[in-house]
Amino acid sequence: MAPLHALVYQSHATRPMDASDLDVLLLDARVNNELANVTGALIYGNQQFVQYLEGTRADVEQIYARITRASQHHRLEILEQGRVEARRFQRWHMGFSEAPRSVVQQLSQAQWQRDAPWLEDDIASSVGLARLLAFWKDDAALAR
Repeated sequence: MAPLHALVYQSHATRPMDASDLDVLLLDARVNNELANVTGALIYGNQQFVQYLEGTRADVEQIYARITRASQHHRLEILEQGRVEARRFQRWHMGFSEAPRSVVQQLSQAQWQRDAPWLEDDIASSVGLARLLAFWKDDAALAR
């Protein structure tokens, strides 16, 4: 089996994303990531994205290349990348730091909130994962 690779990036939305924009993005990402056998999490809030991707290096790079071409965001910045010993996510998740606005988003947020606490034990081994969780927690606190 090929070694696992992780990549964490942040970016800024080119415009405010409404519920239908986020639903399209969520469904599109789920399909493409599953086809590439890439798992991870995407957090959206305050017109910013932070995403953690994991899979083989080639698969992660394929997905990231596709992401860089997306018109929904700009100013992409890789926060961390490198080899990881094991997957931290068994599926691809999307979480929202602001209240989800659709049923699709509510279901995704519920799944994310169930799994996110289990990641706390892993943040010491990954700066990128720590940034993902911090972004989610900080933005959620600001939204309250």
